[in-house]
Amino acid sequence: MTYETLKARIRGAVITRFDPEFSTARDGLSWNGRKPEPLAQVIVRAADARDVQEAVRCAAEYGLTVSARGGGHHFTGIAARADMVIDLSALNGLRIDVAARIAEAGPAVTNTRLAGVLDQKGLAFPVGHCGSVAISGYLLGGGIGWNSNLWGIACFSVLAVDVVMADGQLLTATAQDHPDIFWAARGAGPGFFGIVTNYRLQLYEAPHGASSLVRVYPASAVAAVADWAERLGGRMPACVEFTIKTLRTPGGPMMAAIANVFAATPAEAMAIGADLWSDAPEGALEVIGPMPTPIPALYEMTAPSTPEGSRYGVDCLWSDGAVHEALVANLRAIELAPSEQSFGLVSVRGTAPALPETAAFSQSGRIFSTLYGVWSETEDDAANLGWLRQSIAFCNEFATGSYVGECDLDRPGALFPTLSPAAVSRLSDLIARYDPAGRFVASARVTERSAA
Repeated sequence: MTYETLKARIRGAVITRFDPEFSTARDGLSWNGRKPEPLAQVIVRAADARDVQEAVRCAAEYGLTVSARGGGHHFTGIAARADMVIDLSALNGLRIDVAARIAEAGPAVTNTRLAGVLDQKGLAFPVGHCGSVAISGYLLGGGIGWNSNLWGIACFSVLAVDVVMADGQLLTATAQDHPDIFWAARGAGPGFFGIVTNYRLQLYEAPHGASSLVRVYPASAVAAVADWAERLGGRMPACVEFTIKTLRTPGGPMMAAIANVFAATPAEAMAIGADLWSDAPEGALEVIGPMPTPIPALYEMTAPSTPEGSRYGVDCLWSDGAVHEALVANLRAIELAPSEQSFGLVSVRGTAPALPETAAFSQSGRIFSTLYGVWSETEDDAANLGWLRQSIAFCNEFATGSYVGECDLDRPGALFPTLSPAAVSRLSDLIARYDPAGRFVASARVTERSAA
């Protein structure tokens, strides 16, 4: 390949494996301190959608595989695993139509930025729980965000996408125009067969009474906390997000029961909080709140748990079983974790709405459980990844699936399914139709593993 030809066609920057800064640029593609296997030969820092088109066309001419990098936040670094990586960092435009409650957002817009701008205008969107994540991969994978029990999985609030296809064509996909592509762009994740250069999003009124309540318990209270969580799952309103965080402390594993209440008014939040806490187990080590927590403020609470520069291994699962079995497995894992920074989450989604069949996102459950391995040193990679994979294997009996956005795609053997069998079949057919040469190499690979 003649890289000078590519550079002449691109308005942004082109960094090749022959350039002295390439190694640093390649490592910078992944947010995780634990970098993926180096496969990229060239990095295209696109200045606009036209650059994306030119890069894809050039890749086709020279037989290169392609991946898109929005924020590089997937913990497996899958965005960097192709011959050509198209970095979308410059595609970060954001425009809000307050009257229509619609946002036009580039793929590199982060959750923090989108949430902050919307909050200033009295609006909101089910942005993700990690503020530094760009909306590109978040929405492609579905998007389990704040207040998703009420607003739904984020991808269902995507109204349109501008997509560069494998032949370099730029088109706009909606429910009416190119509906197959629109279907796939909402939930196929790394299995999507194109590059989204713009999103149109449906917005919501901000929850003006948003607040959070926290109760901390020792691991010995697991039965009582799980029983309480089951009761809450059956009665809490849709505007409540209830999660139990498991963490290591010098005194042993602890559980922080966190209720985020996205109420319309402070008075409604107080009433909901009083009901949630009315039958909480005795013996809490600490009780915090209620405290006002608009969505931008929630990022200040979550950010310290995932410091940038650390090394990560993350996996997750859906379950329709009992809270107790998921919580016990989560606590056991945290107790055995090699790193004291590691933590787990068990979210109870008893009020979550049923999934429409209008998007590729098709796997969910009443419980969502996640393990975050967090450590600092390279020599600890094997121990922490081994711990993560063994801990997830203990959940085989009750896991029904996984969420591609936080799935360990490098885990040996079959993955928990990230899509329904019908969605996998349809997506496979669409890949064969729209990307027959396998230009977007991750699409076929991820789809095959999701079907396992």
